[in-house]
Amino acid sequence: MAGINIITQTQISAFERCRRFYYLKNIRRLVWPVETEGNHNRQQGDDFHLLIRQLILGLSADSLIIPEGAEDVKRWLDVYLAKRPLGTPQIVFAEKDVSALYADVLWTGKFDALTINDDQLTIYDWKTGSAKPDPEHYRTAPQTRLYRFLAKSCAARLLGAGLHAVPAENIEMVYWFPEHPEKTIRLPYSEEAYQQDMTWLKTLAAEMASQNQDDYPKTTKTRQCEHCSYRTYCSPETFFPDSFPDEADDPDEIFQTELFPPEAFSETDREDITF
Repeated sequence: MAGINIITQTQISAFERCRRFYYLKNIRRLVWPVETEGNHNRQQGDDFHLLIRQLILGLSADSLIIPEGAEDVKRWLDVYLAKRPLGTPQIVFAEKDVSALYADVLWTGKFDALTINDDQLTIYDWKTGSAKPDPEHYRTAPQTRLYRFLAKSCAARLLGAGLHAVPAENIEMVYWFPEHPEKTIRLPYSEEAYQQDMTWLKTLAAEMASQNQDDYPKTTKTRQCEHCSYRTYCSPETFFPDSFPDEADDPDEIFQTELFPPEAFSETDREDITF
């Protein structure tokens, strides 16, 4: 796959949220982030996803092992078992990896679940956050746009339809929230949306391939910097720490202070940096 860029929805989301963050992490591949909060919530989400995967693969609910003290995970599982959001599909895949080559990029994703009924494909994504879901946010989210595009691009192969095209209208994405099961968001696809997504991805492919730092400005929404694991690189005050990370084979290769020398920041820049 030499010479082919690989892009995921996580990278697209990072790029749209803060291009400088994307540049540091995915272009420069710097690996010295500060610690951030949220590891506990992420672990609980991972635990829930694993349990649902096991159910889809055929394990009984009684055989599932819930981590000790994971009361939220147990509650989410109980809601899932009561609501059965997948219904009774003809075919169901758990954590299905998909990819499609387009505009010299290999776009990749992993569907939490994919169901097939006749020639209808439904992508499911489990969201374990506590905030009430905003349908408009998910309607335009990079994950929605990329995943439905991938389903359309891979539909013929998934359905065993050979070279026959599968209409975009046969594809739907569903976001399901164990904290808010009554707020399930269903987003059907269309040929018009598919064409728009192709244009959007082609533009992203060009923009995200740039090696020029100037093409990746910092976000102007500085409040989100408080929770950014790469904020160390954007703060002149933290450019010269006492030690390098243990995992660094060569600190000079990983942490390059010439990338953003202190003198490159104006007083306005300094005022904009929020921690």
